[in-house]
Amino acid sequence: MSGASFCMERLSFCLLLSAWSWGWAPGDAAKPKGQGYPHMNSIRIDGDITLGGLFPVHGRGAEGKACGELKKEKGIHRLEAMLFALDRINNDPDLLPNITLGARILDTCSRDTHALEQSLTFVQALIEKDSTEVRCVNGGPPIITKPERVVGVIGASGSSVSIMVANILRLFKIPQISYASTAPDLSDNSRYDFFSRVVPSDTYQAQAMVDIVKALKWNYVSTLASEGSYGESGVEAFIQKSREDGEQLSPGMGTWSRKSNWIICSLYGRGRDVSGWAA
Repeated sequence: MSGASFCMERLSFCLLLSAWSWGWAPGDAAKPKGQGYPHMNSIRIDGDITLGGLFPVHGRGAEGKACGELKKEKGIHRLEAMLFALDRINNDPDLLPNITLGARILDTCSRDTHALEQSLTFVQALIEKDSTEVRCVNGGPPIITKPERVVGVIGASGSSVSIMVANILRLFKIPQISYASTAPDLSDNSRYDFFSRVVPSDTYQAQAMVDIVKALKWNYVSTLASEGSYGESGVEAFIQKSREDGEQLSPGMGTWSRKSNWIICSLYGRGRDVSGWAA
């Protein structure tokens, strides 16, 4: 790729994000083909096979608003990575010859309920509509054009969002692959049989924390967690792993059976994972 073409691609992407920040969707992204309702904060790329995408381009809104400020690292950067991957695949004649990948990318606004509402777009083509009682003005049968069918969904970021969306996608047997959701609950194949992820579960993080406490012979553990499936499940996994390793934790207190003056404080939050130690 030449420097000029790379700069033009970056410029086009920046203009796209600027439009998105104002709630405008480029091209046909503002509404599906045929009849439908407008979709704000979405990107639509035509192709022979359409992939869905869920990214937290905006944060949670305040004062009753669904969406807040733009999220650069965990939203825009990941969105750009998907668009870059699609361009590389479509421009490679050996990967998918004579097939073009398209996309329908939606903004979750870092909120599970908003993401659930947006993800209904992915299942519209699979919902049968009863048009027997619908007639045109001239008495003829209606012509209803279904939206494009999404064969799979990339996302979401937060575990609570992925759990909410997975519950509806599994009903229509649409595969879902997350790039950042790490809650142990999502490992339950009986409940999330169409969900997969490319990041490890928080179970491994909990095991590493238990190993550190055992190696340094700490006797007191204080856990802090944000409300939601990610934080609460992370603490539960930590307590469960400690019991499996034969350590005794008092409910609520987190006291270990060894004598030491060290404290481990494990923070499970929406923003990032932080572990701190104090004497």
